[in-house]
Amino acid sequence: MGFRQLILTALAVAFPAGVVFVVLAAMEQLGWGTAILSATAAWLGAAAILRIYFGDLRRVARYATDLRDRYKGTPPQHISFAAASELSSLYTQIATAFRDRIALLEAQTSTDAEILDHLPNPVVMVNRHRVVTGFNRAAKGLFHNLETGRDLTRFIRDPILLDAFDDVASARETMKHAEFVLAADAHRHFDVLTARLPAAAGDRNFVLTFSDLTELRKLEQMRADFATDAGHELRTPLSVLLGFIETLEGPAKDDPDALNQFLPVMRDQAQRMQHLIEDLLSLARIELNEHTPPSEDCDVGKIIGKVAKSLALKAESKGMNIRVTSTLDDTEMVGEEKELTQVFVNLVENAIKYGHANTDVEVSISLAKNPPGALARFRHDRIMAVAIRDHSDGIAREHLPRLTERFYRVDTARSRAVGGTGLGLAIVKHLVQRHRGTMQIESEQGVGSVFTVYLPAKTGDNVRKLHSA
Repeated sequence: MGFRQLILTALAVAFPAGVVFVVLAAMEQLGWGTAILSATAAWLGAAAILRIYFGDLRRVARYATDLRDRYKGTPPQHISFAAASELSSLYTQIATAFRDRIALLEAQTSTDAEILDHLPNPVVMVNRHRVVTGFNRAAKGLFHNLETGRDLTRFIRDPILLDAFDDVASARETMKHAEFVLAADAHRHFDVLTARLPAAAGDRNFVLTFSDLTELRKLEQMRADFATDAGHELRTPLSVLLGFIETLEGPAKDDPDALNQFLPVMRDQAQRMQHLIEDLLSLARIELNEHTPPSEDCDVGKIIGKVAKSLALKAESKGMNIRVTSTLDDTEMVGEEKELTQVFVNLVENAIKYGHANTDVEVSISLAKNPPGALARFRHDRIMAVAIRDHSDGIAREHLPRLTERFYRVDTARSRAVGGTGLGLAIVKHLVQRHRGTMQIESEQGVGSVFTVYLPAKTGDNVRKLHSA
């Protein structure tokens, strides 16, 4: 408060006393000199008191300004009036509560941000004007140029998704799903849920949550392809059988030469259908039990020894030998002997079928010192590597990732000629996965292929010593 305002305020405060003194002087109760002197003293006294009071208020005001501008300050000292002291104390209490509230909100905001960043699904927050107000780490990974303060359409131009957002923004819907295909990768599909946030969330009025549907769409496509391929595989032998049956019932009804010629072919086609149906049923059973780990004990070395003996005659018919070597004395593991036998029979049979005549099929058992990263989630202590090597024409690199798909064949005619159903490696893959293992395929054209099965080994003393060697 300025000096002029202090004088005027003091005059206003002392005015009633001055009037009293003037009245007393007019009534000749006081002399005019005494009355003027008394009124002047009252005015000076009011000015002195008001100066102290306004000084207290100025210090409290400066304290309030510090709190407003810097969110902290030192309460004024030596305040003369209780009212100003109470006001200063009240400001201190308000400031403390305000700081505590800010700290709580900052902690909550930080926690919310950490929670959002740890969510596996991308999350984007948008206001009603389609301006991005926030996002999590997964969203940044999905849309690399994502920034706050920018229009959503800079990153997403899908009209179906934008229409879904408009429906929620205009309150026609409280939440809405829309399927979204990433422009940068046409193979990635997402289900996007657009929902309204509570009003307390400020400018972040809407949230878009992206759920990855890619694997689901792949699975749906695989099922559709499986039904188509299975029907196609069965249709061919059935057509052959029906054709021969119609011929034998018609033109060749009484022709023994035709009968002798057709019957072996019909038997082969019937056996082909039988093998295909058995493999389909086997694959269905395996997939049903895939998530249930085995609980029995078995010896991989003994299983491979039995497999080698059972297929020795088939190998000898092509002038081939099955050579088994092992660097492990203890090859026991927790597993189903019947299922692991099926795994190694399929792999060794393939090596015989596709390997060159007069070559060896080499089977080696060792301890994996650098196991595939796919096994990290199982945290196996020790892992056996069983490698089946053939000497064949090899497989082109582009075919390797798809070899374990159902009915996938590198050379369809050759596969059918050697009696393959196109399901063998798919069965192997699922059986190995049930045993919490994995399989890797390496091949070099003109040299041959190596199919390596990684399986969890028991941690005996021998295994532990070999692993650390």
